[in-house]
Amino acid sequence: MLSLLPALHLAFGSAYTPSLPSWTQAVLPGCAQGEECGRLALANGLTFNCRFAGPAASVTNVLLLHGFPEFASIYSGLMAQMASKGWRSLACNQRGYSEGASPATVDAYSYYHLADDAYAMAEAAGFTHDGGKFHLIGHDHGGFLSWFMAQPTVYGNHLHSLTSLSSPHPMPFSEALFGANADEEQVVASQYLTMFCLDDSASLHNDFWYLALGATAGSDLGFAFGDATTFQLALFWYTTVFLLDGIVAMPPVLSAEQILAVDPAAESVAALRGLFGTSVPWPSQGFAATDTVGNISVPTLFVCGTADTALLCTRPYALESADYVVDASYTYKQERNAVYDAISIRTSAHWLSQSYVVGCGHDLLSCGGNMTLADETIAAVVQHVGDADEAGGEWATEPSLRCVASTDHGGGEGERDQSPLFLYFAVGNLT
Repeated sequence: MLSLLPALHLAFGSAYTPSLPSWTQAVLPGCAQGEECGRLALANGLTFNCRFAGPAASVTNVLLLHGFPEFASIYSGLMAQMASKGWRSLACNQRGYSEGASPATVDAYSYYHLADDAYAMAEAAGFTHDGGKFHLIGHDHGGFLSWFMAQPTVYGNHLHSLTSLSSPHPMPFSEALFGANADEEQVVASQYLTMFCLDDSASLHNDFWYLALGATAGSDLGFAFGDATTFQLALFWYTTVFLLDGIVAMPPVLSAEQILAVDPAAESVAALRGLFGTSVPWPSQGFAATDTVGNISVPTLFVCGTADTALLCTRPYALESADYVVDASYTYKQERNAVYDAISIRTSAHWLSQSYVVGCGHDLLSCGGNMTLADETIAAVVQHVGDADEAGGEWATEPSLRCVASTDHGGGEGERDQSPLFLYFAVGNLT
């Protein structure tokens, strides 16, 4: 990929103030105090609405990827906290969420293109200058995309750390959706995926999905989903990851009766099935992922909301994400274990003690207005980035940690070995 930066050579690890010939700063609605907002033009011809925070000359650089259907503004609070530490961060409204980056064809939304966009943003910002690495944070679809990017065969060698908010590793999630070890409750919770992937899904049934999700998504930096056609571009992310790229398995299509048999409380899901029907243009029994995401070898934080109704990430399958964070080549440093033992105990105590009445759902950085819990998430992310930055890539692989987490989604405790490269943090209370 062609660099957009001038050919400057500085000592590795020193602060670099980038020249951004592709950046046009602008006064855009939704730009928070302390942010620099504008438009970033990449070599692929697309222009993204973006926000920077923190000093331009920083040795700690962070790229943040939003999910569906949300904008980069979800990260403003987190970016402000990182800026207070002198860290530089960049969050852009991605393909389908910026007027200058909204191609009309579904194949333009492949995860491979989205990953190339994200790396090009980091490159344009100077994060990769002279061999530099950056920290990657993603939520929802941005979380799955971050796992994908963190593979050594993609962009993993350019990362200091990974943080996935809400989204488990795509492989155990796929196994929860289809196959002998499928998680029935997650299959029910994921039935909306089989509706999002239908042709022209945003326009079906009198623009149902557009009116329910697109028209209510708000706006950011001058962009909003003005109609179902515009919103369809955001839904293309689902079509590509499940049908075209095959990165995540497709769950079986369940009838309303089958849905209620698994979960009698899932009346809204059953009602949606009644509206959209069971006919789909792919095998209705579902199918496995064909382009699976493999192991990664960067320090990883997985933050999970205990009240999340879309990604049931306190279910046992989600904890298997730890099995995909491996690298025997990292140097053992005892102080890393000491720090992570303390974090593991502290965060586990918060959610197992049921000290909060309202748990976080999918909106981990706002928690339905419960900023006490949202601040816990932000603090965990900042701690993780700081620890990874301080370690400089030398992380312990032995001894492993013990992660206390729910194995039955009913408040019970279960233990599993946890790699020191992987930290699991559940936000909220188990009920």
